[in-house]
Amino acid sequence: MSKTDWRRICFDLLADDRRDARIGHRLLSTLIIISVFACAAAIMLVTVPGLDARTVFWCDRLREATDILFTAEYLLRIWIAPAYAHSGRVGATTMRRRYMSSFLGVVDLLVILPFWLNLVVPFPRDLFLATEMFTLFKLARYTPGLPLVAAVLRREARGLTAALGAAGVLLVVASCIMYMLEHDAQPEVFGSIPKALWWGIVTVGSVGYGDMIPITPLGKIFNGVIILIGVGTIAIPAGLLASGFAEEIKRREFMVTWRAVASLPLFHNLDASSIAEIASLLKPQVVPSGTAIVRRDERAEAMFFIMAGEVEVEILPKPVVLGSGQHFGEIALLRRTDRTATVSAITDCRLLALEVTDFQRLLQVHPTIKEHIDRLAAERLEQRKTAEGLSPPAV
Repeated sequence: MSKTDWRRICFDLLADDRRDARIGHRLLSTLIIISVFACAAAIMLVTVPGLDARTVFWCDRLREATDILFTAEYLLRIWIAPAYAHSGRVGATTMRRRYMSSFLGVVDLLVILPFWLNLVVPFPRDLFLATEMFTLFKLARYTPGLPLVAAVLRREARGLTAALGAAGVLLVVASCIMYMLEHDAQPEVFGSIPKALWWGIVTVGSVGYGDMIPITPLGKIFNGVIILIGVGTIAIPAGLLASGFAEEIKRREFMVTWRAVASLPLFHNLDASSIAEIASLLKPQVVPSGTAIVRRDERAEAMFFIMAGEVEVEILPKPVVLGSGQHFGEIALLRRTDRTATVSAITDCRLLALEVTDFQRLLQVHPTIKEHIDRLAAERLEQRKTAEGLSPPAV
């Protein structure tokens, strides 16, 4: 095989965010995750006092084996980096430089760097083991939630900076005042403002270790006030993060829905703003296989777009199977009748539901969609009429 073929094989094994990931990719990812935890466990185990030499020996060998594995992975990722280019205008050197300077590329380097530097310039063992714990950061590649955290921190950076700045000012001012109130009564405990800063940290943070407590009446009153203010100070960044997570999750769900709507043939000719408007009306649903989505004779309250999976429309003489990109339920909404057929999920399905009120509003705003649905509904009705030899039912 050529070098290009080998690079494609390695790319299939290592490439991130592959929706069509093969079993080799999943197995290698599992091996790396297990190796990360095994390396961390070995590092922690060798610090146990009185551990026998044989166990320490095998822990060190395990750690070295994982470092060699991570080194091979890093070098292969550099080699396959050009395969990520979407056009020929980006050179191989540029793509490799992008990977090496990316967050995950830097993490991959920091994981293996202590091992190889220690071979050249030996570190103190405790320092070496501590730097080896960088291995845990490799989990960032396999933990989907971490990019979400990073996105929230970037989004709320201004508010968090302001909140932390206010907390810092409060900490310094409170520590100075407590020093003035308690220094004469406790010269050993509150001997300086830097010493009082420790009291400020544990008090503003609502930790309260109890190693530095005021004994004067004014000091106790001031201490109580700072505790109450500290609770509010901690609540501000917590609230910012909570709202940031909610907004980011909502935004990501909307983007997933937007892409799903844009991929539907019915909406191919709409612009981005119209697709965004429609996406805001659709409600995602996950339906397990074997579940009846709509039942015969029940009231029609929505139409459905199939994003993934297959459904079966139970009509005579032969049931009809619909798949990804198709829709059903529009005929009953157009004719304002009850369902006259049951639609069940053949496989696990991801659907987008458009409720009847939103359906009517959508047809009013977008006449072209109404024309398309009317035409498709007429075709389906004619097909059923021909197949059944009687007045066609509305799904």
